[in-house]
Amino acid sequence: MIESTAIGRIVIPREIPPGFALFYTTRDFPGFLSEEAARGLTSLIANRFGIDASLSTCRQVHGAAVRGVRTPRPHTWNECDSCDALYSGERNAALGIKVADCLPVTMIDPVHSVIANVHSGWRGAVQRITAETIATVQRETRFDAAASRAWLGPSIRVCCFEVGEEVASQFDERYVDRSYPKPHADLPRFTRDLLLQHGFAEDAIVDSELCTRCDGSIFHSFRRDGSAGGRNLAIVVQ
Repeated sequence: MIESTAIGRIVIPREIPPGFALFYTTRDFPGFLSEEAARGLTSLIANRFGIDASLSTCRQVHGAAVRGVRTPRPHTWNECDSCDALYSGERNAALGIKVADCLPVTMIDPVHSVIANVHSGWRGAVQRITAETIATVQRETRFDAAASRAWLGPSIRVCCFEVGEEVASQFDERYVDRSYPKPHADLPRFTRDLLLQHGFAEDAIVDSELCTRCDGSIFHSFRRDGSAGGRNLAIVVQ
């Protein structure tokens, strides 16, 4: 569902459990955070979803480090150092991931009130960052994959994700489409299979099927816009 808000259009995926929120910003919002921009996001979360949350993001490095988040006072913003996934078992936590073609992977365990948000580009994918996040939240919280849902957000899709052989060779061939002049990688399919392997039910995985790079896309895309582009935010809240 596309909805107009004070920060421009946002996309709200389906099947979000009661008491939680998940949305993706679009090209209407630059995505480069400052105190002012963060206040706009926390105000949106309060006004649209009724949750007075503190927002945490991370300085992403295309690695596999996962950080837990504690919630300070509402309507504040904190950026964690050098990681690509965040999780929290506390209420009033908002976790934000910045992407501009990479895949945002969001997990919610509504039974045990645990949320996680993952930045998974191809480098993170081959390092199994989604699996590392699941393992971390299972170790540190009561998170249960079998009771959880996962969302694959807007990202570059196999139709547009042309890669060189040095990248294609790091994936199993079932995740590489060679019907194009050069290989194309399928990050959402790779990630979906990883989630299934780590305890998620097939019908608990919701894929947006939205491509950031395709013509007419409402999202930022580094492949399309280069350094002139912004960042899309995937924000999950409880």
